[in-house]
Amino acid sequence: MAQIPIPETPSLRTLHRGMFAVDIASFGSRRDPDVQRYLRSSIHRIVRDSCRAAGLDWDACHHEDRGDGLFVIAGPDAGIDVLLQPLVVQLLAGVRRHNKLAGREAQIQLRVAVHAGYLQLDEHGATGVALNHLFRLLAAAPLKYRLAEVSGDFALIVSHHLFEEVVAYSVGVIEPSAFTCVPVMVKETHDRGWVWLPPVAAGGASVEPAAGTAQLAVLLAAVISRLDEIVQHRP
Repeated sequence: MAQIPIPETPSLRTLHRGMFAVDIASFGSRRDPDVQRYLRSSIHRIVRDSCRAAGLDWDACHHEDRGDGLFVIAGPDAGIDVLLQPLVVQLLAGVRRHNKLAGREAQIQLRVAVHAGYLQLDEHGATGVALNHLFRLLAAAPLKYRLAEVSGDFALIVSHHLFEEVVAYSVGVIEPSAFTCVPVMVKETHDRGWVWLPPVAAGGASVEPAAGTAQLAVLLAAVISRLDEIVQHRP
């Protein structure tokens, strides 16, 4: 009896990379397909231009669309500090330039998560525990709540590990003392993250939150207060 050939398993390399993910708050509340396409195109442009302005080699980065945002895995030569200072500053500037020129329906409130860790790349894309954690950070309720609470245009969260190893010792535009430790409890993830919100631009208007955001913020405030207590008592 002829043996069935077993397909070769493609060799995978485990890589340690810096990574970040972004998404647009309340993207789904903009029901007009033209507005959604415009926002999607705008955020891709903002991220691409910000990476280049921050000194990242865009062609060396791996990036994938996520509908209301995207994630980017930095190239092998990119230092993690680039993702924490110049890139964040460039992303913020890009969002504010966009909001200055865009109409009310096309305003952007951007959530950004930054992490670093091991992952694998294959023909289907990227996979790994670190990448999963990146998306848990981006989905953390405290990040969403704090952005909605101030009706701001930008919110950043970095992983606890990254904060302790890099951010806490960084010197730059964003001071470590400006970050707030928050619980990250999403699906099976029970961890901490560190949130930073920029000051409101001088003379700039706040982004009006989508309908229902105020009520959600009140509810989340009570939940997060309890989660903060739990996190503080964790070893």
